[in-house]
Formats: sequence, C-alpha cells, structure tokens
Amino acid sequence: MHFLITLVMLVVLVLPAVAADVVWTSLKTKAGISLSYRYAPALEVKASAFYPGTPESFLLLLKDTKSVQRWLKQSEDAKLLDGSTESHWKVYTRFQSVWPVSPRDMVTCADVSNTEKNMLIEISDCSDLMPETKGYVRIRDVKAVWTLTPKDQGFDMQYQGSANPGGELPQWLVKQLTLSSLRASFVAFKTELKRPAYQAKATQATH
Repeated sequence: MHFLITLVMLVVLVLPAVAADVVWTSLKTKAGISLSYRYAPALEVKASAFYPGTPESFLLLLKDTKSVQRWLKQSEDAKLLDGSTESHWKVYTRFQSVWPVSPRDMVTCADVSNTEKNMLIEISDCSDLMPETKGYVRIRDVKAVWTLTPKDQGFDMQYQGSANPGGELPQWLVKQLTLSSLRASFVAFKTELKRPAYQAKATQATH
C-alpha cells in the first residue's frame, strides 16, 4: 500500500489564496529530514533535507526511470513517453499494491527551470496523454515542486506536493502512509545520489 508515496514524489500545489493561512503541522526531524503536512483542504505534504553533491545529480536521478524502484516504494515500473526533452519530460508510472487495494498508475510531466538562487522541478498531472489502464486506478490532480538550492558542500532540497490517489481510502491511512513513504524516499536519496552514474554526468543534466 506504499504506492501512496506518489502523493509526494515526483510534486508544488498551486494553492488558492485562502489556503495560504493554513498552518503546517511539523513532525519530528529524523536523520536530517524534516516532514510536515496540512489540509488545504486536500492533504499536502512537505519535506526537506541537505545532500552532498549538486542539484544536477538529483535531476539525473529523477530522469532515470530505471532507478524508480530503488527510491519509490511499491513502484512497479516507469517509462518516458514520446515528446520528452531534456527540460520537459513525460513519465508513466505504475505501482503495485496489496489486496484488496487496487494498483495505481499516474502520468506526469516535469518542467525544469533555473533562477539566480535555485533549480525548480515542477510536476504536473498529464493524465490526458494516456487512456486509463485496465486493472489500475489512475492517480490524478498531481501537483508538486522540487526546490534545489546550492550550498557549501552540497544542496538543500525541498519537496511540496499533493495528489488525489483515487478510490475510497480513509483519510488517516492516506496521511500515515504518505508521510512514512516520503521519509523513506528522502532516506533512499542519500544512497542514490552517491552513485557514480549521477556524479559523472551531473554537468550534462541541464544541457
């Protein structure tokens, strides 16, 4: 059931003005990873941590669809769709599940932009690119952003996102599994970002 991490992977919610005043609830920071959540009115989650290396290394990791099973729990597979480019790519991802919960899938688009201070990777719902797959419940309304800010000896990474997992799932279960899975991914990044493949090619990531 950890497929619910999709609520947090790969995504910032474009919030209405009324949501700006909703207070975030913070959880205890563990291993340098901070987590928080709020309902505005749907569940939003946020995470942040510091990693050695460069933002380009993380960009390469996200683009590597073959790596998804190593850092995204219950992911079955992922593939790039036609029309993807270096700064805009489209991904179809499938997630396993445990009976009686149905497996999920989602179609997302990622857009990369740079400012003077950081790199932004914005994730949006692109469900219209593919028809629904038999046997899978489509995750929709995916909206998220990764903010990568260079620092001495590494970079700060923040994620904020929201999604509609579909189906009739209890609110408390969605929150619990989303937050635990998000933390697991941020822990996995510590190992993934050390892989030589992402270090050697980091300078090519945005070219």
